[in-house]
Amino acid sequence: MNTKTEDLEALQLALKMETDGYKFFKDAGERTQNILAKETFKSFAQWELEHVEFIKKTYQELKESGKWTSTDQMSQKKGDAIATFKTIFREKHEKIDENVQINATDLDAFRLARDIEDKAVVFYQEKAKSAKSDAATKFYLFMVVLEREHHQILDNSYRYFENPVQWNIEDEGWMFDGG
Repeated sequence: MNTKTEDLEALQLALKMETDGYKFFKDAGERTQNILAKETFKSFAQWELEHVEFIKKTYQELKESGKWTSTDQMSQKKGDAIATFKTIFREKHEKIDENVQINATDLDAFRLARDIEDKAVVFYQEKAKSAKSDAATKFYLFMVVLEREHHQILDNSYRYFENPVQWNIEDEGWMFDGG
């Protein structure tokens, strides 16, 4: 099998993984009752769709011209997920009494979502290591950065919902001393 065929197959697998992620986040957003969780999952579904479109474009370019899509345009989106989440959190956190209640099923959804992002990071890292061109390596490493951002947001959300008091203490950097 030649390199181009291997790369196209890897992109098809990445496309399936991102599409499955979209379906999961869309479903989680529809099922959860907590406003903050609902908005978080809704945002993740949108980000997964952006990944799907980027991978489709990359697949098409690679298939037609043998060249990888530049990550420059998508690079502008790095950090957007964290900024968007901070805005959502700030807006929803104002109604803390309404938003803090979350059931075990919703917490499980965050746990599963973290696992999805972990698997995506591992997948893209493995593809970056085995890539045979600098452009492919750059593409996969870029995807690792995006997926790590997503994991960070989901982990932060999970910790918040699991124990809001502890989360607030950590977020504000409280220090306890015996003095």
